[in-house]
Formats: sequence, structure tokens, C-alpha cells
Amino acid sequence: MHNLKPLVNDKPLWESFLAELDSRLAAVHREMEQSSSAEDLFRLQGQAACLNKFKYLRDKVNGSS
Repeated sequence: MHNLKPLVNDKPLWESFLAELDSRLAAVHREMEQSSSAEDLFRLQGQAACLNKFKYLRDKVNGSS
């Protein structure tokens, strides 16, 4: 996991990554609001959960978790 340290410890790069995650999460949330089937909703919930886990990547890589 040490090969991820350049991403998580470079503040401008990390903040750009978080902004991209937030943008993708917003898109997933919009899709969830418009979802017409339970299967789609479950799939989108999984996507949102995955994207949210990426927000804690810095802690995991740096051993804070």
C-alpha cells in the first residue's frame, strides 16, 4: 500500500481526488432519487458505499485506522 502514499500525502492532489469523489457521489445520489427499481437502488447504494470508502484511503494508507 505504500505505493499510494504519493496520492494521499500530496495535499493538492488529494483534494482534487476528494472533489472528484464528491462529484461522482452527487451523480449517484441523483440517480438514486430517480431510480425506478429496487435492483437499481441496491446497485447505486453499493456505488455510493464504495466511493465513500475511498474518502478514508488516506487514513488506511498512513496507518491511522
